Amino acid sequence: MNLRNVFGKVGMTVAVGAVVLTAAPAAIADTTPTPAPAVRKVKTLAEYVRDRDAARKAARDGARGTILICDDVSLTSQANNRHVSAELDYTGNYSGMLRARATSIGDWETFELCYDTDKGYDTLSVDGRRYVSAEIDYSGADAGMLRARSASVGAWEKFDVTCPSYCTIRSLANNKYVSAELAYTGSGYGMLRARSTSVGAWEKFSN
Repeated sequence: MNLRNVFGKVGMTVAVGAVVLTAAPAAIADTTPTPAPAVRKVKTLAEYVRDRDAARKAARDGARGTILICDDVSLTSQANNRHVSAELDYTGNYSGMLRARATSIGDWETFELCYDTDKGYDTLSVDGRRYVSAEIDYSGADAGMLRARSASVGAWEKFDVTCPSYCTIRSLANNKYVSAELAYTGSGYGMLRARSTSVGAWEKFSN
């Protein structure tokens, strides 16, 4: 008996069985590629200053309107080769303290640095929400502490960043350079403060 005859004799059974076996074909895997997450470009201070100064020149040369330069940047102390972190888990008067203490760059070590050609100063913020303030009214060892804590830009949130063979950050509120306090210990190690009238090792940031 050939196969045709076999299926002829039990055709109904085979047909029903065939339906059962073939009604739910194997699922086909979704081969649509998942887009890779965007890579966040983090610039050095020197790269930011280069682009900012080009915008300044364009404004002086008659470019129409306000030119706003904003870049994600990392800050690195030349003195200890550590990246600056915003300590967002600190509380009270130390919430958001900036410290030169990290060995790698993450969210807390990535800042948005902006310059407006009309306003003529630099602002530093975390996620574009917490502007960095120089706490001019703090006293003693905390005087001029830099903290990512302000929702708006006032006198204490204005800075000037320059990069000759190294970079400096100067608070426009008290005209003092930002220092990384490498002699401090514990949770205050590397605290950034706008407190120096001259530039030494602790006032230099990598370009």
